[in-house]
Amino acid sequence: MLLLTVLLSPAVSQAQTAAKPAGDTRLAEATRALSAGDAEKALALGKAVLGQQPNNPRVHVLIARAHIRNADFDAAYQQLRRALRIAPRNEDVLYYLGLVSARLAEQQLLHLAQVAPESARVHQLQAEALEAQERRAAAEEEYEAALKVKPDLLEALLGLAKLKRIRLACEEAIPLYEKAETLRPSFDGAYGLGVCYGYLQRDDEAVGKFDEATRRDPKAAIAWVGFGTSLAKTGRAADGIAKLQQAIALEPKMGEAYYALGMAYQAARQPELAQKAFRQAEALGGTLDAGTPSSQPDTPQPPK
Repeated sequence: MLLLTVLLSPAVSQAQTAAKPAGDTRLAEATRALSAGDAEKALALGKAVLGQQPNNPRVHVLIARAHIRNADFDAAYQQLRRALRIAPRNEDVLYYLGLVSARLAEQQLLHLAQVAPESARVHQLQAEALEAQERRAAAEEEYEAALKVKPDLLEALLGLAKLKRIRLACEEAIPLYEKAETLRPSFDGAYGLGVCYGYLQRDDEAVGKFDEATRRDPKAAIAWVGFGTSLAKTGRAADGIAKLQQAIALEPKMGEAYYALGMAYQAARQPELAQKAFRQAEALGGTLDAGTPSSQPDTPQPPK
C-alpha cells in the first residue's frame, strides 16, 4: 500500500497537470479522476487522448498510473516501455518504470520462494536481505546453504567471501574468491583477493590483484588505495604514492586515501608530507578499515 501511495501521489499528478498542453481538458480531467480514485474513468479518458496524442509521454504515464491503481503492473510496465521509446529521458517515465519494475521483480521473487523455497537463489536472496540488516553470521549461513545447492553460484561465492573478509577470515575467503575468479573474473574478485593477500602480508600478490582491480574498474578509488598501499609495503613507495594520488583525484574527500598516503610518505622518508597527509585524513575523519592491507599489527602508526 505504501508503494501504491507513492506511485499515485497528488504531488506528481499536479506536476503533470501543470505541464499539459494548453486546451487539453481531457488530460486534466483524467488526472483529476485518478487523484479521486476513479481509475476506470482516468483510463478511458487517457486512452481517448492517446488516440490523438500517441507521442505524448504524459498520456502514457497517466494510463500507466491508472493500471497501477488497478494493480495491473504488467499493463503498466508495457505502457511505460512504449513511453520510453518515445521519450527515453523523460523523468516521470523513468521514475514510474523503475517503481513498476521493482514491484514486478518483487512478485517474481515471492513466486520463486513459493515454488522453490530451498533453491540456491532463494538462499542467496535471504542472505542479501540479512546482510542489509547487518546480520552477518546469519547471512553467511544462507550463502553457505546456497552454495550447497549450487556450488558455482557466483553471487553467493562473492557474497560469502566478502563477509569472511570483513571479519578477517581471509584464509577462508581466498578460496572462495579464487573459485569466483575461475567462473568469471570481476572487480569484486580481484579487489577481495588484493585485500586478503595484503592482510596476510602477501604483498607482491596483493599488488597484482589490485592492479587487476583498477584495470577492471579504473574509477574505483578504494582499489587505487589498496594498490598504492601494497606498493609502498613492497618498498616501492614512489609508485605507491602515485597510485594513492590517483585515488584522491577520484575521491578528494576520501580520508582513508590521505591516511594511506601519509603512511606511504613515511615509508618514503618524507615526514613533512606525511604529516600533511595525516592532518588531511584527520580532518576528513578517515582511517583504513580493518580489512585493508595496511591494517597489519606491525604497521607503524602516524606520529601524534
